[in-house]
Amino acid sequence: MAGGLCFVFPEQLAAHTPAPPPLLVSDAEGRRAAQRLNRPDNWQPGEWAELIRGETDEWAMAVHDNSPVSICFSPASNGTAAEAGIWPRADFRGRRLAPAVVAAWSRRERRNKEVLFHSTTAANHASWPVAHTLGLTPPGWIWRVRT
Repeated sequence: MAGGLCFVFPEQLAAHTPAPPPLLVSDAEGRRAAQRLNRPDNWQPGEWAELIRGETDEWAMAVHDNSPVSICFSPASNGTAAEAGIWPRADFRGRRLAPAVVAAWSRRERRNKEVLFHSTTAANHASWPVAHTLGLTPPGWIWRVRT
């Protein structure tokens, strides 16, 4: 078994510091700009194309030198809830970009979803400061049973 914390977004996020690099969001202008970005190596071409076309719900990303360096997206959602997936480029970790992209993602996603959450493994301690910075609430623990 594996598990981790699940954080729920409040209606209003705590104050956060904006990211220094430009931020793109999944509106029409952001989707056009994302078409010109370099695809991160760990994203498969098909899944990257779906993301930047807006086929996988909302997203926000910090950009540096024509490449995304921090991305928040919706890896799972339904009609009322969406999960925040956070991807930081390794050489940009620790620069407090994640709170900015997560906050931008939540403003986009909040327009259509009642519940926003972020789940993480127990070993991923980097997610905890992001959740704390934004004032997310840890209501419980998610267990994953593998058979």
